[in-house]
Amino acid sequence: MPIEELVTQQIVAALSAPHIVQSVWGRMQHIHPELTEPQVVLPMRNLASLRRELFPAEQCRLAQLLIERVVIADGGLECPRRSKIDPPCRPNIDPGMDADQMLIDCG
Repeated sequence: MPIEELVTQQIVAALSAPHIVQSVWGRMQHIHPELTEPQVVLPMRNLASLRRELFPAEQCRLAQLLIERVVIADGGLECPRRSKIDPPCRPNIDPGMDADQMLIDCG
């Protein structure tokens, strides 16, 4: 399975997690109180299909905003998420970073 597909699966799984969906719904109630719960929750539950509808550049941008780097090791793939204080995008490999800690590069 290609690395990009594995990363996408991890992104979708993380964003579809019940605690994340609940957190987003709670936040949206404050930001846009006119939205109903199904208007917020259903798209989050269908992220995999919604993501496929995005242009490739937007798919990549979403990945860059959400994950810090992709770590490929013998034990599998790890995609640490960005914290709230991290910059929104780091498009290239950082100098001095180990070769197996690649950041997603959209060209």
